[in-house]
Amino acid sequence: MADRYPLVEQRQFGRAGKRAGFLSRRPARADDELPRLAPHQVRVFRVGDEYIEDHGQLGPQHDTVVAASSVSVVDRSAGVPVVVEMSIPSAEAGDFTLRTTFHCTVTDARAVVRDGVTDVEALLLGYLRGVPGLVEEGGDLMITDTAMVRRRIDARLTAYQEMQPVQVSGLHALPNEVRVLTPEEYAAHVRAAEEARRQREKERFEEEMARQRAQAEAEMARQRAETEAKMALMQEQHRQELEKLQLSYERDSRAKGQEHELYLQAQKNLFDRTQVTEILQILGDNPLAADALANQRGEIAADKIAERMRADHDRHTEELERKETAAWDQQRFRLERGDRIRDSHNQDRRADEAAQRAEAALQADREREDTRMLRAEQRDWREKVLKVEHDLKRQAIARGHGDSSHVEVDSLIKVTEAQFAPQALERAEQVKVERADRLAEDDDVLDADTDSKEGDDTTDDLGPGLMEENA
Repeated sequence: MADRYPLVEQRQFGRAGKRAGFLSRRPARADDELPRLAPHQVRVFRVGDEYIEDHGQLGPQHDTVVAASSVSVVDRSAGVPVVVEMSIPSAEAGDFTLRTTFHCTVTDARAVVRDGVTDVEALLLGYLRGVPGLVEEGGDLMITDTAMVRRRIDARLTAYQEMQPVQVSGLHALPNEVRVLTPEEYAAHVRAAEEARRQREKERFEEEMARQRAQAEAEMARQRAETEAKMALMQEQHRQELEKLQLSYERDSRAKGQEHELYLQAQKNLFDRTQVTEILQILGDNPLAADALANQRGEIAADKIAERMRADHDRHTEELERKETAAWDQQRFRLERGDRIRDSHNQDRRADEAAQRAEAALQADREREDTRMLRAEQRDWREKVLKVEHDLKRQAIARGHGDSSHVEVDSLIKVTEAQFAPQALERAEQVKVERADRLAEDDDVLDADTDSKEGDDTTDDLGPGLMEENA
């Protein structure tokens, strides 16, 4: 009989812990909670009332694995031999031993897990005992007639298999071999089976011991690693605390040292200020007295004092010369500035007089031109009037008006003058307007020239400092 068939392993799950993810802690199973699979095995998870088959594709973080309450490993190998033994009475005191080998194949792993098919041998033994007349096949035969008993049982079992196949949840079982053993053969078989069982138990025990040893070594390694990590953490914490205490001590020591140094410096500054105050009260603002005090203390030599006195005398002399030079320069600047202002006023006056003379000459020229133009227009007008008068007289004489009656030719001439007089007056007014416009334009030009000259004069009136600022 196959060992642990068809359910190879079954495990119950508790609540899944939050292990997966670094930023988001999601529920997940541990890797060692999921049983490993051989190529011919499958896992069946129970989630509530449902059974879900897995071929090793679902990981520890899958929702089905997290929600499952148990998992079972099912062997789906084809034609797994399962041996079933039962006793058949004989005509003598001993019994025959019937050994029937069934070839089993799992067809529905979920049904196997759901119905709890754990002992296939017991189910198949029940099937054999349910075969009608199977146990009476050797009642009339001697213990040595094992061949006859085997043929009878094989024929009956084959016939019954065709009418009533083996029915096991999720399994397909087919009887493949039938053997009938004598008591001696059965005893030898039992001894061999017991020896094989003991060997399997020994191997299983050795495997279990090896697994437990590996688990113990892994646990010891884990505990050793945790202990080393804790020791390293404690050492690091101790080192950090020591560094913190050392830094605190150094900081406090430096602070106290700085306070002491500041106190000494304050005392020294107070003493220096007292000494300086007393020295200033004694010496006053006399630098020669200060040099003499320095010479007395040995801080400066006599030649240095003499050199400083000479340098002070030279500096005083240079200062006096500079002030005198500045006073002379200021006086000269004032005189030059007065001269420039007078020259500027004279130039302005001469320019104004020249402009007035030019304007008077231009005005006279314009009046003469206007008079000339007016006289020319009056002369033209008189010529036109005389020509019209001559034409009218000639036309009147040609028409014979002067033969029979007297024609007032003068009245016709006055009418003609009345017609041409408005035109002459309008032309005279136009000439006056044009002359006024020309005078206004000339005045604007003269004003612009005058303003530019006044700006130049203002610039000349500024002193050296104001000229530089204006630049």
